[in-house]
Amino acid sequence: MMTEYEREWSAIILAGGLGTRLKPLTSEVPKPMVPVTNVNMVDYAIAHLIYADIKHILIALAYMGETLKEYIEKTWTPERLGDVELECVIQESKGTADAVRLMADKIDSENFVVSMADIVTNLPMRVFMDFHESKEGIATISMKSVEAHTSQYGVVLLDKNRKIYLFLEKPGPMELYVSSMAQRNELYLHTNVINTGIYCFNRDVLDVLNSTDMMDFGGEVFPYLLENQYDLYGFVKDYYWLDCGNPQTYLWANWDLLRKYAWPITPNGKEYDGIFVMGIINSGEGVRIEKPSCFGEYVHLGENVKVKELSSIGNNVKIGNNSSIERSVAWDNVEIGDGCEITETIICNDCTIGDNVMLDRAIIAPHCKVSDDKELIDKTLDRGEEI
Repeated sequence: MMTEYEREWSAIILAGGLGTRLKPLTSEVPKPMVPVTNVNMVDYAIAHLIYADIKHILIALAYMGETLKEYIEKTWTPERLGDVELECVIQESKGTADAVRLMADKIDSENFVVSMADIVTNLPMRVFMDFHESKEGIATISMKSVEAHTSQYGVVLLDKNRKIYLFLEKPGPMELYVSSMAQRNELYLHTNVINTGIYCFNRDVLDVLNSTDMMDFGGEVFPYLLENQYDLYGFVKDYYWLDCGNPQTYLWANWDLLRKYAWPITPNGKEYDGIFVMGIINSGEGVRIEKPSCFGEYVHLGENVKVKELSSIGNNVKIGNNSSIERSVAWDNVEIGDGCEITETIICNDCTIGDNVMLDRAIIAPHCKVSDDKELIDKTLDRGEEI
């Protein structure tokens, strides 16, 4: 279908969040630069759109915008991008809809995707885009069914063509009652769905944004579109999606990718029967590596080291003799001493762990130092802390 615009599709990645709930992992880097199995989350978001054959990608930056812009431009070089145009814009938006409003003059397509830089998902993007085009509505919301109590998630009322008649992000008991009463034979009530924060829009939505002061899509724009009888659709599928909003879900994301729950998204490196390796591993005698696990470059494992299942090891990591690490994540430039036991723990960049240290469900912020013979259980260290 030919249009008056340069492209049929472009995309905006929202990458301005503060990452407050993920602290202290975000004490030095913005949330989109937090690595999951040795890949920064923003890189997953960019690759997701490129894989869907989108040629123009805008990235809306805010918090630590210069740091993120520098990283993206260094990582996603013109040689790597090929015919894909990637543009970073630092802005002071007040919400998801406001961020898109501020980008309106840069959108050069009939339709566009709005995605997020701080989630991990294998949403079938091209199928989602084709669905949106076939419905010819103003907007399509990506949704995922979950097994959870309805008060935590959204309620949506759809017909058999997936047109939305009611959309409530986090309804209260009365709203649930009203929505159930509104149901008719040809409508289908979904009470266990989440809005996964990825949207397809026709560019007509830009007129709506520019003529109003609405700041947020979920809480303001979508209810406004329904109230004013715009055609809004729901793309409800079963796919992998996780918001790495706190340290616990961050750990889960690493484990999920290692277990290939998000296939075809996989950890960085070449796979050897469930073990992903980016470079040569220097190791002593008696080393045991379990799958699934992943390793960055320049990893040194001492004698009798055990890297157990669901562990993600970054670049320039040294693990001392007779130490074990299980279901844990170590970022770059980490040194772990001899005789350590590390379980379900996150160790950020540039940390030193002494000898005979036990870490269980601990969070070690960047530039921390843990002395010999320490035992940290359910403990969080702040950036630069020494103990």
